[in-house]
Amino acid sequence: MGCGASNATTGGYNILVSDTWNQVERTIEVRKRPNNKLVVKRSGWKTVRIFVSSTFRDFHAERETLIKEVFPDLRQWCESRRLHLVDCDLRWGVPVDSSTEETLRVCLGEIDRCYQDNIMPFFLNLTSVAMIQSLLSERCGWIPNPLEVPDSIVEEYRWVMGLSVTEMEIMHGAYRKDNLNSLFMLRDVSFLNNIPAKLKDDLVDVNPIAPEKLRVLKQMLKDRFHENQVNFYKCQYDGVDSDGKVELKGLDDFSKTVFQFFKTRIEEQYPLEEKTTDPYRQIMESHESFMRNRSASVLGRNEILEQIKEHIVSVGVDKALLLLGGPGTGKSSIMARVADVSVEKAISRDIPGSPDQGWHVFYHFVGAIPGSPDLEACLKRLLKELNIINESKMPKDLETTCQVACSALSNPNTKPVIIIIDALNQFDESKESTVLNWLPVKLAPQVRCVFSMIDDTPQHKTLKGRSNKPVELFVTPLDMESRKAIVVESLGKYNKKLDEEQMTSLLSKESSQNPLWLSIACEELRVYGLFEKLTKKIKSFPDGLLSLLESVLSRFEDESGGQLVVATLCLLECSKTGLLERELLMILGNPKNITPSKDVNNLKNDQTVKNPLAASNWARVYRVLKPFLRPFGDSGEGRLDFYHRSLSKAVRAKYFKQDSWKNIWWHTVLAKYFETIENMDRQSEEYPYHLTKCDDKEKLREYLKQWRVFHHFYHPEFSGELLAFWRTVGDKSELFDCYTESLENMNNNPNVDKEEISLHYEKVARVVMQSGDVDRCFNLLQSALALEDELGAKPMRMMQLYNVAATMHNERLTLHDFITKAMMPDLKECISFRRKAIRISEQLTERSEKYKYERAFSLMKLAFNLKTWFVLKGDNNLSAQEGFDLGVESLKEAKELYEELGDKGHVAECMMNEGLLLGEVDQEGALEIYRKAEVICIQTYGEVSVLSSRMFTNIAILLEEMNNYDEAYTYFKNGLSSKIQVFGDDHPQTGRLKRVLQEPAYQRLARQEQQQNQQR
Repeated sequence: MGCGASNATTGGYNILVSDTWNQVERTIEVRKRPNNKLVVKRSGWKTVRIFVSSTFRDFHAERETLIKEVFPDLRQWCESRRLHLVDCDLRWGVPVDSSTEETLRVCLGEIDRCYQDNIMPFFLNLTSVAMIQSLLSERCGWIPNPLEVPDSIVEEYRWVMGLSVTEMEIMHGAYRKDNLNSLFMLRDVSFLNNIPAKLKDDLVDVNPIAPEKLRVLKQMLKDRFHENQVNFYKCQYDGVDSDGKVELKGLDDFSKTVFQFFKTRIEEQYPLEEKTTDPYRQIMESHESFMRNRSASVLGRNEILEQIKEHIVSVGVDKALLLLGGPGTGKSSIMARVADVSVEKAISRDIPGSPDQGWHVFYHFVGAIPGSPDLEACLKRLLKELNIINESKMPKDLETTCQVACSALSNPNTKPVIIIIDALNQFDESKESTVLNWLPVKLAPQVRCVFSMIDDTPQHKTLKGRSNKPVELFVTPLDMESRKAIVVESLGKYNKKLDEEQMTSLLSKESSQNPLWLSIACEELRVYGLFEKLTKKIKSFPDGLLSLLESVLSRFEDESGGQLVVATLCLLECSKTGLLERELLMILGNPKNITPSKDVNNLKNDQTVKNPLAASNWARVYRVLKPFLRPFGDSGEGRLDFYHRSLSKAVRAKYFKQDSWKNIWWHTVLAKYFETIENMDRQSEEYPYHLTKCDDKEKLREYLKQWRVFHHFYHPEFSGELLAFWRTVGDKSELFDCYTESLENMNNNPNVDKEEISLHYEKVARVVMQSGDVDRCFNLLQSALALEDELGAKPMRMMQLYNVAATMHNERLTLHDFITKAMMPDLKECISFRRKAIRISEQLTERSEKYKYERAFSLMKLAFNLKTWFVLKGDNNLSAQEGFDLGVESLKEAKELYEELGDKGHVAECMMNEGLLLGEVDQEGALEIYRKAEVICIQTYGEVSVLSSRMFTNIAILLEEMNNYDEAYTYFKNGLSSKIQVFGDDHPQTGRLKRVLQEPAYQRLARQEQQQNQQR
């Protein structure tokens, strides 16, 4: 430690120093270090403390390097070994009005904590020693006189009079026990020759005894400790910082030596535990580590914890509990505590409701470990822990996994389980993660679900919109007592303490009610090295989470990479799904990608050979950003992205708000990179998205034309993402022209197999039909049918193509606003093709899943058309009643097949078609079926899907026929909203609903709704 001038008298310095060290020798406890190594066996996480000993003012630069570079790197390495690193830097933390005893106890007591936690302290001393005889000497520190050291300190720590506080730290932490965990870094003072005279006061000790004390100290350390423990280093003067403190350069060797020494010593003392090879077990252990870490300190949340406990132990619970709150309100810590306590109670069979089996506790923290935002992996781990699946019985994809999970959580035979998922809204974006089709509307009696999320996110709205609404629990702001406790605990871990004025200043800010704001503020204070300016620093904190984050980002720029930090933040913000580390390094490796320019053409034409960013440069950037990023794993398997959405907003506000053109620049950088990568999954996620953001329609058109891209986005029922990109390019004519040109080229190529050409014609025909271009899709299908005739008309292929033909005729039927005789030509063709497909299916002997799906699809769609046939009274070949009966019979078989396949979405569609038929004879019964189908549909697909848009429309039509115009209006509106998002604003089906809502009855209801909204 050490501060201030020395109090020793002058004269006879060598004798005085020699006498002092003679006294030291009498206090040595270990004369010869034992040969055996210190190895500590452990389970779970362990705390490692490193005590930094030096005088303060003259080692400011080294301490800044340690706190902001060396220790963060070492901390990251420790975390991979389940070790918490705590660096003990006492530049501030002792209140200014403390007594001498309190000051000395803080210094030496912190070393005591190191003994308690680590048996032998990890001890680092920074000392300055002249390499040649010099009149200048750096500071040796405060040497208390005998009257200043209380008897209790003398007795407890065997204080040696004449030693400085820094030397006593060396005695207590290293010298007396020959501590093998101690490192001494001795600085060459030659750099003092280049420092301006006015700056030397902080570096040179005016006490004449200092040179002799430091000379002897150097020799005693060399004699006492092993060669690798005593290291000399040089540095150079590098000006002053904004606070007037001397800056030094050339500290790279210093940093490497400190890092490597403690890495080696920690590795030897705390060897890595044997890791399980079971990947599911590894993931579970990682979540357990996060849980233990976060649950250690949860202050001021007893009421919330009690309410969650009541929900878990209550009888008859069939719905989830949602913990809701904005970013940084402390939801993750609460969820970690809930998980920790639940595990403890489950082990001791302390949770009522299942005395025989006991409860299983499943917890998952989205974003906390690499891969955790993957919903499929999360659900498979849950199902595996519940013994519902194993490696030989693994669902093939996310959709199937969701179906299995939904069945399990609604099954009364599933073993009792408490499911705790933090940040439910941060799963990777997908239909399943948004609509939560894996979570049943009604939970089984022995299933409890507790989820946290930001309120008003799509996931929250989905659950709120369910008939069985969840229990909602909002996280409230921290009270003053809790805030104070958090500050005391956060800083106390590093033996730092605010005085009363400083604490009041910090907590007087309104944003201190937010745990994230408070934790960031405490971390900023922890790494701040100027005790005399600490109060001013606290007052300078912006009173707002985003503003505070912006100020932190400014510090990162100043200290750790400048524009490289900015580029990293902007690239992550503009990416659609986060970036792999190797992707980011390749982008940052090109200097032309780093600094934005309004002239993006230079960027587009850049042909610079790409090399990844140097590891040393990336280390500086990642070191400071790591606390704000999702962990991505040692092998880089996870994607780098912001852990808190608050940082995303702060980046937007700081780097994009004033210069919107920068948005185009960064998206262009990303588009240029993803244009050339070979991984189709990553390219399709990012490249077209960035072209859209750049409004580069020409490149987007050329990209979408590629067959590999077409096949990636293609879906036989609805290629929503592909069509959305084409709508960005232009109208549906461009889509048709581009693909038909490619088909002609393929047809004229003798090297392409005709079977492949037929498949391409069919797929393009489907996509053209899906785009709303109903008339031109027929010619494409005719080409496919002609090719199949040449190839021998294989039954399965003909069955598929007949279904496509029927669907095309059905699309024409949807263009009619009302059911009229004008529909008969297309309706007859539609029914004819469906029946042809069904007849073929009856001839097939293979009963694979593909067969079952095709037959069920044909039967279900036939029933849909037979409803219209019934209304139009049929014809001489098939009467209306015969058509009705055939429809009922077809739906029954289709529904059974879909249930056998576990396809809930199509079960809902079968039920909708059942309602359509029944509505002609029993409207109340039909409405009841519709309601059930709607629940399954929305749980499976959400409110924005092809089936949902049809479901809303059909329910609205029935309600209108029942003269319930008010409710019909709501459903027509929902249907229109869904169709706009699914098909686009100019699709014929969208236009049809727009015309319906222009009818007088619905215009009147729209005006009433507008008036009510204005009154609110």
